[in-house]
Amino acid sequence: MQQFTKTLKKGFDGVFTEVTHTESLGLRNPNQLRMFHLDVANNTFSFDALHEFLLRNIGRYVFSRAKMEQFRIDDDLEVVGAKAIGLLRDAYKMDEEWIGEELGDVMLYVFLEQILGAPKLFSKIELAPFGDQSVLHSGGVHLLSLGNTGTMPSYQMIFGKSNIIGDLQDAIDNAFESLVEIRDNTGSELKVVESTVFSQAYDPQTTNYLKSIILPSKKKNASVDKAFGVFLGYSLGLDPDNYSNTEFREELMLKMDTDIKAHVAYIIEKIKETNLGTHSFYFYILPFNDADGEKQNIMNTLLKGAV
Repeated sequence: MQQFTKTLKKGFDGVFTEVTHTESLGLRNPNQLRMFHLDVANNTFSFDALHEFLLRNIGRYVFSRAKMEQFRIDDDLEVVGAKAIGLLRDAYKMDEEWIGEELGDVMLYVFLEQILGAPKLFSKIELAPFGDQSVLHSGGVHLLSLGNTGTMPSYQMIFGKSNIIGDLQDAIDNAFESLVEIRDNTGSELKVVESTVFSQAYDPQTTNYLKSIILPSKKKNASVDKAFGVFLGYSLGLDPDNYSNTEFREELMLKMDTDIKAHVAYIIEKIKETNLGTHSFYFYILPFNDADGEKQNIMNTLLKGAV
């Protein structure tokens, strides 16, 4: 079968730095729990590189592969970003709550494609015109190949959710509340995939490839399980005035390690509490200076088409 490739453009490593830690979710199925931070300048996170990276990739997040290919055929790739920004503006009418949530969904798209290697099937903004409001519980859907397990290829359809809020535990709580809704509405999302998106989002060859994996069939071509991808953003909580530049960078690493140690047991408990332990989970966590305010500012800057 052909390879289903990611859509994200290069540049990730110039924006995000991974923080190593020893914590684990301890699940039987494949899982990740990974933390990253942005560049630091004068004891605060800098968003310059992130702004440029998001502007470069926003079109690939918003538009389907087929639409991107049409832009290429029409020699219009230079306007993809502007058209994507215009679509987001129209969709959210500059509503601050929706704009802030969209940043988390974009970030999750980035991590699932770049770190997990799970290409986008479709983003929330792609799905919205084709389904009812139940599809909006999900931040998007990605497809992960696990290789061959037994006699046939194995895949995971990853349903995404994000939350950016000042307190990390609140972000975890909010995400799991939505994950339960996603689980309970999975059938609605799959119907949208089966009946509508395949015929409009991909070229015929890719459509046939995906149908052979995902759609119900008497002849089983692959095993497909549902999994969850989660992006969490929170406020770091360090006073920049209390440290020299060198001290702050050292304290940043220690604080992030402390934060994950303090919350991993809570995440595990939430998985058990919601009866989601038979699913894979892929968590990506990023601190902000002020998560509640900056999620709005970052997206507002993006929607102005500026870097």
